[in-house]
Amino acid sequence: MLLEVKNLKSYFQTKEGTIKAVDNISFNLQKGEILGLAGESGCGKTTIANAVLGLVDKTEGEIYFHDNPIPVGYSSYLRQKIQIVFQDPDASLNPRLKVVDVIGEPLKNLLGITNNLELRKHVLKLLKQVSLKREHMDRYPHEFSGGQKQRIIIARALACNPELIILDEPTSALDVSV
Repeated sequence: MLLEVKNLKSYFQTKEGTIKAVDNISFNLQKGEILGLAGESGCGKTTIANAVLGLVDKTEGEIYFHDNPIPVGYSSYLRQKIQIVFQDPDASLNPRLKVVDVIGEPLKNLLGITNNLELRKHVLKLLKQVSLKREHMDRYPHEFSGGQKQRIIIARALACNPELIILDEPTSALDVSV
């Protein structure tokens, strides 16, 4: 079992009372499977993703990755195994970094690729996987459309060859070329 979520509850306290963002959801995901969560805005899809990543506390329930519990805090081990593509690509991109650096960061930090030529070769391969070109490598995020930015984030998520990629509304910013 790649991912197992059992009886997940994630509640938040506000001045008005308790918000039940996620209320008792369970699902399993085997390696090679694709799972889509559909629901109206505010129904808890993003909270489920954040709970799986250990980015938010769960009120109750269990989350397992390869039969091991996922701790709050998203360990460095999990960063290489599980990646996320958030719904707003602008919030995920550092405007001061070129695309080669955005995509190259996980290659350096998680895979230890430090040779600049090798790094650029890997980044180019990833760009091609998302239908971007060599000339995009040395540009800054503000030079791209929303769909291109989303594809840059997808390329970064693919960079360390994760076992699980969580996509939070991945088509909301895509353009016609995908």
